[in-house]
Amino acid sequence: MKQNKILSFFLLAAILYTSWLLIYYLLINRYTSWDFELNYNIVYLAHKGFDLFGMVSHIELESDHVLLLLDAGTNRPILVGDECNGFKLFSIFSIFIIAFPGNFKKKLWYIPMGLIFIHLANVIRIMALVLINTYYPKYLDFNHLYTFTIFVYSIIFFLWYYWAKNQTQHETKK
Repeated sequence: MKQNKILSFFLLAAILYTSWLLIYYLLINRYTSWDFELNYNIVYLAHKGFDLFGMVSHIELESDHVLLLLDAGTNRPILVGDECNGFKLFSIFSIFIIAFPGNFKKKLWYIPMGLIFIHLANVIRIMALVLINTYYPKYLDFNHLYTFTIFVYSIIFFLWYYWAKNQTQHETKK
């Protein structure tokens, strides 16, 4: 019985993810400016975050990318493009929550709350990368590829684990 639930979860997740990819590449990516808007929003929130700490930063636009740099005289911007905006991470998180058994009404509030956490984690990631690129540029690639990938995916995993654990405990109590 337990193997059927696990198989059902992975099968539903695979179907949802494949459907999502088709919708994303055939409609969203092609006919909307959603990615650019998300890129800009992340950079804007990081810019405001720097304002809170009394640090001057600047936003620049370059085709479909948004750049953020500190006013530290180094002129080393961080470029935020479609692969960096977290949109695909939003879908992975949402699909895992949808595919996992549980109360649908609870999913309707948990998914948006999780997306906000993931988005804020991505804003923190961008702020940290700007700082690293400004003051320690030789460490940028490592932190971009490993440190912050682990950071953001760990948050997604924790949110999913919390959901799964609470839903499993709720099922056990029934």
